[in-house]
Amino acid sequence: MLFLIVFGTACYTIFHLKSTPVRIAAVLLAMGSLTAAMAPIIRILAEPAAAPVAAYATLTPIAPPVLDGRAAEEK
Repeated sequence: MLFLIVFGTACYTIFHLKSTPVRIAAVLLAMGSLTAAMAPIIRILAEPAAAPVAAYATLTPIAPPVLDGRAAEEK
């Protein structure tokens, strides 16, 4: 987004300038600004992606419910 804003502003400014030396200076300034705007974008894209952490649930055995006294005595 930053790149597009700088590029659009540079194009608008260069189109409306009348003097050739000022246009050349504006083009050089725009190229420098676009290069500076691309540096953070390239830095973000060059970072290695973090490995996704898999969510897991630990399985714990659940004792069956005691329905009568006989199941509790068998243990």
